[in-house]
Amino acid sequence: MKSILLAGLLFSATVSAADNANLRVIATNVQSDKGQIVVWVYDKKDDWLSDRYRTVKSVKVAGNRAGDSVVVELLLPPGEYALSVFQDLDDDTKLKSNFMGIPKEPAALSNNARPKFGPPKYKDAAFTIGKDPVEQKLALQ
Repeated sequence: MKSILLAGLLFSATVSAADNANLRVIATNVQSDKGQIVVWVYDKKDDWLSDRYRTVKSVKVAGNRAGDSVVVELLLPPGEYALSVFQDLDDDTKLKSNFMGIPKEPAALSNNARPKFGPPKYKDAAFTIGKDPVEQKLALQ
């Protein structure tokens, strides 16, 4: 009975992993080993750049930086997403910004969307994950 239950658990884990697509985020221009790289994943236009992200994942920079890059991998179901990525220099999981909302910590958005007279629109940062792995290479500024 135990072997049937274990086989069932292994099968369900395999099926759910197969139903998801891999997202590989490569944060470049990482200048120090301080803090962590934080990836906020959004899947709704109305939540874009708010604290209502779909999921978050972080990776310590120290020990994970290769040259000026740090890789963060996520497993997400197929769909449309947009990312906000930053180097959290003080490890408080919050993006520091000045009074005008300009980040004080190195940051980037998916598709390397750049602000023009305000934050970029969700549609400029949005991308689609299907069945094949997707890579977003983002230059922290």
